[in-house]
Amino acid sequence: MEFRNEMQKNVYVMVSSWFEPDIQGGAIERNADRPSFVMRNGSTAMTISVMPYGDDEAVINVCGWVVKGATVSPELMQFLLNTNRDLYFGAFGLDTKNDFVTFEHSIIGSTCDKKELYTSMQAVISTADKYDDAIVEKFGGARMRAG
Repeated sequence: MEFRNEMQKNVYVMVSSWFEPDIQGGAIERNADRPSFVMRNGSTAMTISVMPYGDDEAVINVCGWVVKGATVSPELMQFLLNTNRDLYFGAFGLDTKNDFVTFEHSIIGSTCDKKELYTSMQAVISTADKYDDAIVEKFGGARMRAG
């Protein structure tokens, strides 16, 4: 696995240590090729990625896959933007390459602690679970399934 700066490597090692019990228990999987993890919970699957930010910082990005295959339309985009306005942190987006509606939140890696990361993860899971049925009902597609 390659790291683009020392902080990215340090943050990845730190996050790995926080996840170790869940990795051993099978609830979280390590990505062998990139500094990231995959977790499935309820109707949501998400990635936790440690990415470089400049020459000496890292960002932890928590990205939930909310719906696959929704019809991308001006109405869907308006729904997502209007919903983003009412959220405390994080935002909906589109991963058009993989055909997903996503919900993401990012944290500066060097100052992140375990509680902050787990709060971010819980916010992504609960927001995705809250909105997935409404998105499918209005714009088609399918909710993510655990497992």
